[in-house]
Amino acid sequence: MARARELGLRVLGTTSPNPPVGAVVLDAGGAVVGEGATSPPGGPHAEVHALAQAGARARGGTAVVTLEPCAHTGRTGPCADALVAAGVARVVVAVHEPTRLATGGAARLRAAGVDVELGAEQDEAAEGALAAWLTGVREQRPHVVWKVATTLDGRVAAADGTSRWITGPEARAEVHRLR
Repeated sequence: MARARELGLRVLGTTSPNPPVGAVVLDAGGAVVGEGATSPPGGPHAEVHALAQAGARARGGTAVVTLEPCAHTGRTGPCADALVAAGVARVVVAVHEPTRLATGGAARLRAAGVDVELGAEQDEAAEGALAAWLTGVREQRPHVVWKVATTLDGRVAAADGTSRWITGPEARAEVHRLR
């Protein structure tokens, strides 16, 4: 699941209105045979990319996905159906699909005889690449991060007016990533 979360982070900011999902496909022996992340709108979802890379090696294997596979047809087909067609035996999901439109993937997979585990590393996935998308869907508002850097005396410059860094390189890199 950690690798699937990492793949979702790689496409963060490029998939809207779709969520930035990551997926990993393991063969029946547990070896990674496919990886994928959601494409920009209209392109394949994470599961489809991972299945394409895995090919026939997905049969009898496990798919690990950060968000429950969709069960609807929009610009692309249902990911749940793609997993069934590929012959995947087990699907491990971090976060349950919260939208009415796309929900039902786990039920569709179970109906086809696929073993489904929901909630694996759910908090980590929900607080990672999916955080902004989940906030928008669940709370109908943007996901906001408040960043503040201040000195003990509340100043933002030296006494002579020259600028001084008050944060370290790691903090500046994180702020740049957030932007």
